[in-house]
Amino acid sequence: MIAIFFIVGLIVGSFLGAVNYRLKTAEDIVFKRSHCPHCKKKIRWYDNVPLLSFVVLWGKCRACEKNISWKYPAVELLTGLLYAAVAWKFLGGWGVSPEKMLTGPDVAEMSFWLFTVSYLVLIFFHDLSFMLIPDAAVYPAIIITLLFQYWKYLQGPLGIATLKNPFVGAFFAALVASCFFFLLIWMSRGKWIGGGDVKLGFLAGTIVGWPKILFVLFFAYMIGAVASLILIGLKKKTWKSQIPFGPFLVTGILIVMFFSEQLQFWANRFLNIGY
Repeated sequence: MIAIFFIVGLIVGSFLGAVNYRLKTAEDIVFKRSHCPHCKKKIRWYDNVPLLSFVVLWGKCRACEKNISWKYPAVELLTGLLYAAVAWKFLGGWGVSPEKMLTGPDVAEMSFWLFTVSYLVLIFFHDLSFMLIPDAAVYPAIIITLLFQYWKYLQGPLGIATLKNPFVGAFFAALVASCFFFLLIWMSRGKWIGGGDVKLGFLAGTIVGWPKILFVLFFAYMIGAVASLILIGLKKKTWKSQIPFGPFLVTGILIVMFFSEQLQFWANRFLNIGY
């Protein structure tokens, strides 16, 4: 079962790789066939098999022999791994045991997770590639996530006036994160982060809720600081270089999504801010 989700993730990742490129070039996403960005020739179906074709062709276009960007197989592999991780989390292993048979709400939540990791992968690689967080991914994701959180609220007994309410907690966390980033923009006059990070911060809050958004910000800045120091040490970047923050924020979201129980244990034990 996990293997099936991994393969489906590879296929979705192949589509996301094309979307990542076409959002920048404003090409048709749905109907236009895959083509080489260098020679513009259409890619044959047997040269478009996720991961495998990249290996068989040694990372080159069959027609013009120009290098294919490593980001295409990276998007495919990461999406496949995340789909497998979602299946593992909800199904509890390599197969589906009787005690792990999913109910209707479980299927809805699992579908939401698959949707979420898909657009997070797209945002990760688009910001990494073009230093831009795509509105075409962020705005629909915010709307769908808020609708999902409201649906979760309708499934439970919690009142509307508590932060433990999924919808209220998500909206409050979104406001906290976006206001935090907006404050950084105001303080630095736009030199530290960009407006896209404000929107992505709002989205992050809607996904994880309150107070999990605090852990997202912690991991994003910690991983960002380490990665920046490594790049500077390798002389790939300088202290004045711009480094996209979106990939670090997406990484923080994914860590909190998949390791929420472990974070809750340590938060309750040492920080007294359990959620």
